[in-house]
Amino acid sequence: MRANTIEYLAPAVFDDLIEVYVRVERIGRTSVTFELAAYRARDDELMVSATQTLVLVDLEERKAVPIPDTYREAIRAFEGEPLEA
Repeated sequence: MRANTIEYLAPAVFDDLIEVYVRVERIGRTSVTFELAAYRARDDELMVSATQTLVLVDLEERKAVPIPDTYREAIRAFEGEPLEA
């Protein structure tokens, strides 16, 4: 994990049904940034928003490696928009 930001906007209580959404915001050369949001289902209130950037690392070399084209293509097909920065 390269970076993580979280903003807590509203509390949850026991038995709250929470809907969580995750999407790819950006794909860089070696990293992917995700955008996350959690809403309370009963009133659709945004409770938490976050971004998280992960870097693909070769575990043996312990170095960042490029994101594979197959991953880029799958995400691009799902998200339906340009994600490269």
